[in-house]
Amino acid sequence: MHKNNNNAQLGEMNPKVDYAFKLIFGNKDYPEITKSLLNSIISLPDEQTIVDVTIANPNIDRRYKDDKYSIMDIFAITNNNILINIEMQMINRDDMIPRTLHYMSRIIASQLKSGKNYSSLKQTICINFVDFELFEDNKYAHNEFSYRTARGDLLTNLSQIHFIELPKAEKGGIIKNEMLQKWVKFINNPSSEEVKMFISEYAEIGEAKKILSIANLTNKIRDMYYAREDARREKASWEEHKKNFVKNLLEKSKKEGHREGIAEGRAEGSHSAKLETARSMIEDNFPDSTIAKHTGLSLEEIQKLK
Repeated sequence: MHKNNNNAQLGEMNPKVDYAFKLIFGNKDYPEITKSLLNSIISLPDEQTIVDVTIANPNIDRRYKDDKYSIMDIFAITNNNILINIEMQMINRDDMIPRTLHYMSRIIASQLKSGKNYSSLKQTICINFVDFELFEDNKYAHNEFSYRTARGDLLTNLSQIHFIELPKAEKGGIIKNEMLQKWVKFINNPSSEEVKMFISEYAEIGEAKKILSIANLTNKIRDMYYAREDARREKASWEEHKKNFVKNLLEKSKKEGHREGIAEGRAEGSHSAKLETARSMIEDNFPDSTIAKHTGLSLEEIQKLK
């Protein structure tokens, strides 16, 4: 634990750490913050907006002790009966897309209680904030995906997936919605001079900043935050170790294969030289036994050259 009685010396919590992220955006006492974030991400038809949101999993401590590595996702239900899963992922484990599809499938399937038919399915949206670049050849920091034809025709609005790449946003990646731009700047660095300049103009971001400040002064919350941060760092270190191990293993295998290839090439070259020597000796009418003795070829191989 990172206990320190002089809280003024402690740095501000990082909103990217899942515990802090949920403290801000999954807080049942501050639904306006969640609503503001969702309206900056989701485009609803006919100029609709989300006017109310219910946080379905408000207990941020529930999985703390038993599940220190899992993502503490936020599940919300809007007044439009849209089911929304929001999560923050700081570690790139190369499985973000299939993970999201699994989460979405689970939410959709959970709606079909006994006696209900498929027409009762509600729109499901998964929103992923990732602290790594997921689409390297894409200039957009906010990407939205849905079921469409190759021509771009929408098949259904029942499911929608959003990815917000935080590092790409810092590098100038495109985010069209101005409010989402502000939220991303806050999440990336809530203490930056740029955030200080605009925070008074946006009440919800101001409230989010206050939550961080208050939480920063509470020992219990800080201890839990640091436990989550330590777990994340430990997990990130392990993931990096695995990647380096696999990389080194592949490089070693490649080198071994290269050496074997050279040896095979030399052996093949040596055999070709023996065949050429045998052909010359055949032309000079050397006995097969003599050719075999000088080249190391079998009598059968020598016979095939004639």
